[in-house]
Amino acid sequence: MQSESAVQLADDLWRLDLNFQGEPDVIAAFLITSDRGHTLIETGPGSTLGALESGIIAAGARIEDIAQILVTHIHLDHAGAAGSLMRRIPRAKLFVHPMGAPHMINPERLIRSASRIYGDRMGTLWGAFEPCPSDRVIDVEDGDIIACGSRTLTALHTPGHAWHHIAWHDASSSSLFCGDVGGVRITGSSIVRPPTPPPDIAVEEWHASVARMRALKPKHLDLTHFGRVDDVTRHLDELEARLDDWVQWVRVRHEAGLSNADIVRELREKNDAEVIAETGDASLAHAYELATPSGMTVDGIVRYLTQK
Repeated sequence: MQSESAVQLADDLWRLDLNFQGEPDVIAAFLITSDRGHTLIETGPGSTLGALESGIIAAGARIEDIAQILVTHIHLDHAGAAGSLMRRIPRAKLFVHPMGAPHMINPERLIRSASRIYGDRMGTLWGAFEPCPSDRVIDVEDGDIIACGSRTLTALHTPGHAWHHIAWHDASSSSLFCGDVGGVRITGSSIVRPPTPPPDIAVEEWHASVARMRALKPKHLDLTHFGRVDDVTRHLDELEARLDDWVQWVRVRHEAGLSNADIVRELREKNDAEVIAETGDASLAHAYELATPSGMTVDGIVRYLTQK
């Protein structure tokens, strides 16, 4: 069974399209179904909660039957709806990196920081970010194994995009739910981008995390942005090459005295042109920009360079 909001990847695994800002193929969540309770991997932001439920229903499941929520990290587009879901589903538990858990229990600092960036667009972009009950938030250490129906997922602490990042390895299907450390690749394009928002970009650690993922020899990467890809080696090669290229590209302009705004404008023009040259589809350039905003990309890299 397939629909626009839910695509079946296996008997018990579905990719859900959260239709972020009305655009398909930008933010995904993944649902593992089981008669012992479903597992949701990523929640998306509060603004896409309706689309999430539509996808769960399209997969033949009920939101009330979710027993576990696993997130790769606590950024708004990956975990923003967790508190709202947990209020609605009293038995659900949230599994999250220990560095991220306090912010899920009390998101005030996270919301305050994001509000400085997004201003009056916070509600439209991200919706509500409700606190999660502390007694149902589970710290996940590196190597922890979580049973998800007939599957088991192993947590890999994978910093680089964020210090509180986890990639979830499913050995039974040789796949990785790799959040943002696995890059962004919009359906219809082969281009892979590294999402580099402030404040946690760490290039050396990112390369180490990719090496750790490569060592598992996965057959599939299940990307939050967006969906499943099977050409794993080429995908990760391009991710690492573009990460290094972007850092050097921004470094040259930053050291030449260009303002962040000018660098952002140049990067947006460069990236849009690349997508359109490959695909001929300007809507894909827009989708890439939603998933990897040029402003956040430049701000994150400049912060990394300044701190380094």
